[in-house]
Amino acid sequence: MAMKELTSSPTARLATLGELIETTIPAFISPPPTRETLGAWFDAARIPRFKSNPPARGGGGPVFYSVAAVEKFFRSRILTS
Repeated sequence: MAMKELTSSPTARLATLGELIETTIPAFISPPPTRETLGAWFDAARIPRFKSNPPARGGGGPVFYSVAAVEKFFRSRILTS
């Protein structure tokens, strides 16, 4: 099953920043912040992230974030009316 198919389902565990911007983040904040801002927020909050090829730390390849951790981050910081 491809990652794209997983992120469109409510049970996705990992997603790239682009996929999060398209699917998860609009449920909490619109318009979504820039990729740079989101990356800084997620790093500051220590949201788990994973690379498909861990030895390639210097660059290349997509980075996947924990969808559950991203949702928890926004739920704990966004006030609902």
